[in-house]
Amino acid sequence: MPRKGVPDQTVGKGSAAHCAALVGADFFGLRPAVKVGVGDAVASGQIVLRDRRHPEIAFAAPLSGRVTAIEFGPRRTLSTLIIQSDPGIAVASEDSAPLTTATDADLRTLLLARGLWPGFRTRPFGFIPKPQDQPGAIVVNAVPASVLAPAPRVVIAERAEAFRDGLSSLPLLTDGPVFLCRDAGFDYLTPPVERITEAVFAGTSAAGLAGTQINRLCRAGTARQVWSVGYQDVIAIGHLLRTDQYLAERIISVGGPCATQPRLVRSVLGTDLHAFTADETRTDGASACTVLSGDPLTGCEANFLRRYHDQVTLTDPIHPMGRPSRLHSLLVQRSAITPMSSLERAMALDILPVPLMRALSVGDAEAAERLGCLELIEEDVAALSRLCTSGADYGHLLRDILDQLAVDAA
Repeated sequence: MPRKGVPDQTVGKGSAAHCAALVGADFFGLRPAVKVGVGDAVASGQIVLRDRRHPEIAFAAPLSGRVTAIEFGPRRTLSTLIIQSDPGIAVASEDSAPLTTATDADLRTLLLARGLWPGFRTRPFGFIPKPQDQPGAIVVNAVPASVLAPAPRVVIAERAEAFRDGLSSLPLLTDGPVFLCRDAGFDYLTPPVERITEAVFAGTSAAGLAGTQINRLCRAGTARQVWSVGYQDVIAIGHLLRTDQYLAERIISVGGPCATQPRLVRSVLGTDLHAFTADETRTDGASACTVLSGDPLTGCEANFLRRYHDQVTLTDPIHPMGRPSRLHSLLVQRSAITPMSSLERAMALDILPVPLMRALSVGDAEAAERLGCLELIEEDVAALSRLCTSGADYGHLLRDILDQLAVDAA
């Protein structure tokens, strides 16, 4: 992983967000019921779409402005819902839910109604939890995903009270434990918070993956669902509880070898990355830079910041691997997967990588489940795709298997 372009860990002010979007690819299984139309004025925090299967799950606008595009993919899945900023637009948001959160039902109702529920993701499958789901545990990820990521201690210090309030509310959602996963050397819970346990993760970049943390602390499977949530989403929950206001702001790192001034900046969920990085990218006559949402290993080229990313990587041009075609999948099945010690080291979870890779390559869902694929999502196998000599994209292969297993489990 490149160390050039490591951001300065002080928060500065970036370019104002002129455009932002909700990206359907972030929400597996979403069947959108869109509540606005092209040209409609919306306010930050206003509900713009719901999940058709579970209408209680709402998605909020990240900024005030006007809806400029609603694009759909195959089978009417959401591609993007794009909002162009217009600070002059003032639109009344939906009626706010009561901020009484003495019970599980109170907190669920609030988070669902105000668009913060999508901050949670489940293991297995990586879905947004159903409104009635009961997790066996909740894992809060406050471990940096890479050396280019924002330092959680810096971000949390900006809104320490909101973070603590949001964190303190999470035990209402589960009868099991709540784990705060952090890096070494910084204690967020002084004094302690009841029913919340701190766990220190350090070492390779895999320590910053929720899958690694869940595997070490509270293994997930068909009989035990575990939720993960990022620390900036916890801040947003606490901010809502404290102020009755939706918080779309995120502190994002801009780094990588092509960044002119690697640093932390304030922006919003789903910000337009090309506008966001226009003043952050080198212009020295070199070849154009690639803009990645996320880190160099698990990130992807994107027009908008992805929902669960808190960093943007500006790197030299790359040749991204697209979704495998049927022909490519057949070729992968016949390609050799060379066992290497680096593959064993890349898989931080207690899962055998080479047998899993073979199962994914041939589409053997039963074997993949037996080997532990239900604990994984795409980011957990990104290192295997990078290292494997077959050229397979194990993230896409894993998603195909997870989708199949999710249908079987329904």
